[in-house]
Amino acid sequence: MRVAVYDKNPAGPGFAQWFLAVSWRAGCFIHKLFGLLDDYHGAATWDEAIEWLMRRPTPLSSIQFWGHGSPATIWLGGKMAGADRFMPLKAKVIVTSVLWFRVCSAFQGRAGQTFATRLAEGLGCTIAAHTRIIGVFQGGLHTAHPGTAPNWPESEGEFPPSFWASNGLKLGNNTIFCLRSKVPKGW
Repeated sequence: MRVAVYDKNPAGPGFAQWFLAVSWRAGCFIHKLFGLLDDYHGAATWDEAIEWLMRRPTPLSSIQFWGHGSPATIWLGGKMAGADRFMPLKAKVIVTSVLWFRVCSAFQGRAGQTFATRLAEGLGCTIAAHTRIIGVFQGGLHTAHPGTAPNWPESEGEFPPSFWASNGLKLGNNTIFCLRSKVPKGW
């Protein structure tokens, strides 16, 4: 089963946060409409998100979180979660599962690499996330696998110099995919 959870109440004032929540919901709806997701849920709290995931049929072949992120941290409803928050999902995934954080900067820096390794080892599956602010052209999507060290530079995604890929416009591992729900191979 392929599922997604999005932040239905991102923290912060104004239109921008409302627009992001609507965009995440619309993105999940479109992915389900085109058969790329089997189910999705807008959650307001981490307890709600994890409980919803734990009620899905096992195994979950892919789990996506759509929301805000920062190095080694995923945000939902203005509350942060580190690697430990996701360990209950061990009962729902198998070695071929992918947990994809469609959030900004979760794999950035040493903290992001430690987060990636801890999740991959703890859950025993592939973890995907981004080292940069998510956008159309900049690279930054990477994967972490059990038993393998992160293969991206610790400095990738640091501000301000590397907002764009360090070698200019890099189209290989862009963070936005139109109607794709699979992490590209090799990242």
